[in-house]
Amino acid sequence: MGIFDSCSSRFQVVPCKLFFSSFLVCFCCPGIGYGLDWRLTPSLSATETFTDNINLSNIEKKSGFVTEVAPGLSINGSSPWSNFNLNYRLQGLHNAGGRDDLDFNHQLNMTSLYQAVRNTLFIQTSSSISQQNISNALVTTDNISGVGGRTENTNFSISPYWTPRFGQFGSGLFKVGYSRSAFDTSSSSQAASLVPDNFVTDSDTFTRQARLASGSFFSSMNWALNYSSNEQTRGTGQDVRFEQYQGDMRYFLSRKFSVFGLAGFENNDYQTTQNSVRNGFFYTLGGRWNPSRWYSLEVGLGNNKHATVQFSPSSNFSSTITYRNKDVGLNTGDSWDASLRYQFKQANFGFNYNQETTTTQQLLTEQGYFIRDASGNLSQVINTQDLIAQGFLMLDPSDPAGTRLIPGPNFNNSRLVSNPFDLVNDVIIRKRGTLSFSYQTGKSSYTASMYNERRSYELRAGEDMSYGISGGWQWQVEPRLNFYLRPSWQHNQGQLADNTRYDLALGLNRSIPINLGRPLLMDTRFEIRHISQSSDTSTFDYTENRASANFNVRF
Repeated sequence: MGIFDSCSSRFQVVPCKLFFSSFLVCFCCPGIGYGLDWRLTPSLSATETFTDNINLSNIEKKSGFVTEVAPGLSINGSSPWSNFNLNYRLQGLHNAGGRDDLDFNHQLNMTSLYQAVRNTLFIQTSSSISQQNISNALVTTDNISGVGGRTENTNFSISPYWTPRFGQFGSGLFKVGYSRSAFDTSSSSQAASLVPDNFVTDSDTFTRQARLASGSFFSSMNWALNYSSNEQTRGTGQDVRFEQYQGDMRYFLSRKFSVFGLAGFENNDYQTTQNSVRNGFFYTLGGRWNPSRWYSLEVGLGNNKHATVQFSPSSNFSSTITYRNKDVGLNTGDSWDASLRYQFKQANFGFNYNQETTTTQQLLTEQGYFIRDASGNLSQVINTQDLIAQGFLMLDPSDPAGTRLIPGPNFNNSRLVSNPFDLVNDVIIRKRGTLSFSYQTGKSSYTASMYNERRSYELRAGEDMSYGISGGWQWQVEPRLNFYLRPSWQHNQGQLADNTRYDLALGLNRSIPINLGRPLLMDTRFEIRHISQSSDTSTFDYTENRASANFNVRF
């Protein structure tokens, strides 16, 4: 049996289509190949890992070596009005999970924005291929250890949009989009007990958005008309539709006071056992007091109510807190949104909390593979401090200001999303809070982050919860040698199991100059890692210790 025969399941048509579609969108548009300044950066990474529990089981514990060879390609194109960024990696593994076999995994993250007509007509695309943790019962963090418990997820989206301007009278936005999210469940059959009920399925999503807003001609009044629609067609189960019509108007009585009104209609449709689909007409009437640019208060009353406080006493500190009580639409009842940021001379502090109604497919489409937050959760908002804490980014030691970021020791690491929630084919009500802190002093940088997330479902009974804390310390021993320490702790409560997980990694990262026809830097890394999971179901308990040596060259 040849290499590609034994690993044919990894080379599927869908990933190849996603890879080449990334280029077609870019090169088929007239002039884009000449308008962008292109940079191609090949790379090669090789890692040898020894683990004392290669199948993540305390019952049948065994050790083994896993060899990883991963060629990669980074393509970046930029111009004053367009950009294209692609990172692709072909991960080749021998003896992953102790199977003494060869596995190949595609890993892709692509985004592009092309202006077909400058400042008027745009085409936005994205693609991603990644391996996702299936269930909270056994949280795996990479493709090296464990049998099953993973699925390959591929996503592609394209969204052309038009932004017409009508002189001083107004401006518009008209956008349509299509996205595809697909899952290869062939590997999950190896661990059928991990697959949650109502497992996520392939989906096609069509989005439509239209907005018409007032211009400078309306000096004392602002108005806008909005329409948005998101229709998700699934392989199995009922389809999902989120649709809203809304119009709003604001009149400025003075520089400090304004009154506003908004009204609209919700037309959502999805399967539910919670009787939470609240469609119909909604309205809000209220006012805003803005005594200075540093703070303001807004209150709106109606069948959808809200109160928002903005407090930013200095350029270093900003905060916004919103309370809502809605009778109609998504996220009905009481809900909160909050954002706080404070920047010290050498430190940064941040807090975010939000509630949203979404789906697993939508969350996966919105975030690529190579960037994760501290808990491994997918999120549109990228928290830089979390990325530093996880080793995906690091502060550039050669930057005197201590603000420039460069790829960290785990930038090309093959870690999975440490997803603490089951992948389910359901509509999710997601409540998430995060707290992050970073501090830079001398040759050391410190990071810490906490999160708490609760998920309730429209079909699935009960509520899942996960909370955790992670930290990081990076010490520049010398200009090209760094020591790092990254501990994390996480507790999950789900339908299949409740478990607590510890993860501690420490290592050395060194850059070594080499000459392959031109001067290059080879990043080398040696890491020791301890992972322990304890569960209320003993079959999901495991402890793993591993040591790994890696080198990565970007040509």
